[in-house]
Parts: sequence; C-alpha cells; structure tokens
Amino acid sequence: MHCPQMAKYKENFNIPASDDLKGWKEADHRLFQRFSEHLRFGGRLWSSRAAKRYFGDDNLQYFLKKHEDRAVVQAYTAWGILDYRPTKTSKTHAEKMLAEGLPEPEGTLLRARIEAYPTLYRVADHNPKAGTINLEDVLMGGTVTVHDLLMSESIENSLFFCGRAFPVGRFHFIELAGPPLGAGMGIEAVEFLRERGMEFTPEGMRRDAHMFGWLWGWIDEWQAKWKPPRLCNTDGDALLWHTASFSVANPADARQVLLQRQDIEYDDHEDEFIWVKQTGRGPKLLGGPVTLGRIEFVGDELVLTVNSAKRFATARKWLENLPGVVFLNVETRRLDEPEKGRPLDERISEPPPIEITPELAASLQEMIDRQYVDWVDTPLPVLGGKTPRQACRTRAGQQRVTMLIRTMPDPMGQAPVRIPRQAMLRELGLTTESLASQPLRRQVQQLSRPVEATSPNGKVGRNAPCPCGSGKKYKKCCGR
Repeated sequence: MHCPQMAKYKENFNIPASDDLKGWKEADHRLFQRFSEHLRFGGRLWSSRAAKRYFGDDNLQYFLKKHEDRAVVQAYTAWGILDYRPTKTSKTHAEKMLAEGLPEPEGTLLRARIEAYPTLYRVADHNPKAGTINLEDVLMGGTVTVHDLLMSESIENSLFFCGRAFPVGRFHFIELAGPPLGAGMGIEAVEFLRERGMEFTPEGMRRDAHMFGWLWGWIDEWQAKWKPPRLCNTDGDALLWHTASFSVANPADARQVLLQRQDIEYDDHEDEFIWVKQTGRGPKLLGGPVTLGRIEFVGDELVLTVNSAKRFATARKWLENLPGVVFLNVETRRLDEPEKGRPLDERISEPPPIEITPELAASLQEMIDRQYVDWVDTPLPVLGGKTPRQACRTRAGQQRVTMLIRTMPDPMGQAPVRIPRQAMLRELGLTTESLASQPLRRQVQQLSRPVEATSPNGKVGRNAPCPCGSGKKYKKCCGR
C-alpha cells in the first residue's frame, strides 16, 4: 500500500559523520516518526492475525496494557516493521519503505536494522554518564557496546532483554525485539525458545523473530508460578537467625575453655569468639574457614548468634557442657523480619566504612574465580546430575553448559567482581562464537576480562556481610 503521507518528506539530509552521535540519533528519531506514519496508513499490524503471530495470542490489547511499562509497544512495532509478512510473498513494511525511497541517513539506519538479527542479551555493564551499555549475546556469544542514554539510565547489570544491535557510523544502536527479563530468568528463557524450535543462528533468529514476542506471555506464566528462592547457609540449612543467651557462673573459666577448642577463633580487638568450620563443602567452596556463629560475653551472660536452627541446636549442646553455662532463652528472626533490637556488638556507633581498595577487589575476584572454576566439576540437577565437564562430552551438552555460563548473573553487592565466564569456557574447552562473524564485526569484541563496574560508594561497613559471600562479617574476612 502506498502511503500518501510519505510524499511530504522531501528533505535531503546528509549522512552524518561516522563519529557524529547526535546526528545519527536525530536521523533515527526521524526514522521512528516515519515508522509511525507508515503504520498509521497500513493498519495490518493491529490485526488479530498479527497479534497472534507475535504474542501467540490474539488479545492484543491485553499485552499492550499489561506490559506497557516494559516498552511492549516499541518491541511490537519494531517486529511489525522489520519482520511481519501477512503471507509468504508479502513485503514487510521496511521493504516497502525502502522501495518508496528514504533520505540516505534513514535508509542507512533501516537497512542496518534489516541486516541485524534479534537475540537475547545480558547486560554486562552500563555507564549512564557515557550513555552506553555493554551487552553479551547469550545465544551467539560475543559482546557489543550500544549507545542509548535513556536505557543506560534505567537498566541494571545482569538483566536480560531481547533486541537487535545494529551499526551506525562508529556506534551501535539497539532495537527491542521482545521483553526485558530479570537476572534469574535468562536460562529458562533460553530453554523456552529452544523447546519452541528456535535455531540459535542469525538466520534462524531472523526467521523466528516472532518467538521473542512469545516471551511476553511466558513472563506472565513465569511470574504466576514463581516462588522466592530458598535461602540457605553453606550447610544447606534454611536461614533463620537465632540469638541465644546463656548464664555463666564464671566467665573467665568459660573463656579459657573456649580458647582451647580447635573450632574457635578469638578476635581480641572485638573481644569476640568465632565458631568456625575448617573442612567440608563450605570451606572448600569459599577457600577457607566458614563462620558458623559468634559468641560474646556481656556481663555474666554468654550470647550466641547463628543463622540456622541446626547450628543453634549443635552449639547449644556443646555450650551447655562448658563449666557453669546454663541456657536461658533464644529469639529467632527470619531474613524478611525487622530486627527487634540491634545485635549486642552493634549497639555502639558503626565504625567508618572501609574502602574497597584495588588490592581487596583483586582478592575478591580471585576468590570468585576459584569458586566458579570449581563449578565445572560439580554435579548439577539441571544437567541430570552430571557435572558441566561430563555434560560437555556431547554437542547438546556443550551448548547447554555454554548457555548456563552465559546466563549466570554476576554476584550482587558493592564489590566490583564478575563471574569468570571466559575462564570457565576455556576450562571446558568450549569456544565462543563471536558476533564478529556477523555484520557487527567492526564493533564487537570478545570478553577477555571481567567488565569493570563501580559500586554506589565503593565501601563496605566493618560489620556488614563480606561481599565475597563467605557469610562472615567483613571485618572477620576480607577486611582483616
């Protein structure tokens, strides 16, 4: 269908210079206006047939309203312009627009969109000041940096979203192809697409671009079934804070007995006894002793703090065997419950926060590297009880393990640490197919090291949990 309104665009805009980001953004804005004009006079995108194709359901208004705040209109419009054909021989809106003629900047942008392929990206890093987002292609491998100021200000690291990155001069822009996904949804979204028959190649993802739209409905089902993850300590016990009090007939005698135990460390600066575990899965995973609990003396009372019912029962049993120690009471608190009172050791003012130095950051990254490289030899239920190394003996297993590694969210917290994905892939003998073999060649680069990131203030409080994930306080772990 010829769009009569298109005739009014007679401007002859020059191609912006390759480093003229503002010029390319203005051209992209004009192209978006043309999209709107074209769709207004070619209303087939708003038919139930088109909606059924993209969403897997013809209830168009439901999806547009339900996911309005997730840019569903933008993603649906992009698919309708670039990919939708009512019949096998129909031209797409994009092909019609090019045939009708476009100013060279807009034509360049539209052709770049057509040549790009939709995929699933993980946000590796973002820089709101520079207006950039570093993305890893989960399905094909490789990374690309896109320039999108608005998105860089609202997105978070480790999130996923469906889109197509395309080259513009010396930059890359992004066009949404489906919904944004939470940090824990990546691998399940990959499995959903795989089960629907999507072929993870540029050609396959262009052909099945509508399947990324099916993820909008999948999100609704996922959220309806979602349950909070079970939080546990390194022993696998459900987390439940226990603060127990014991009367002590002779604190000096009790202290002396504690100091003689092999599983007790003493912090003379804080006057605190640390109950530790030296062997087992937890210490092996964290590369050192695991804190099981803390013991402090307040007057003629002994106060024990542990994070599970099982640890409390174990500690109570051996504490009551100390001379003159008698159990008084215990209070419990779930993680989602507010504290009834601050812990005894925190009733004084909080010490000044300690800055995460480059040396500390490197130490934390080394610990994370060790943990995740060991992961390749850990049996996993998702792999049928096989280790990733064992699963990689087959081609299908290699692909599945690769997707598992690419969709792992980075550790949360203030420390700038990243999962060593490339080291894990190398350890398993897996090669990542770079986007460099596609039209994005000149702007894509492989991840060779963790992407740098900064925390809000780059500091950790001495009594805060250590960002390395050991379960200890910072002052008793990496803050030593």
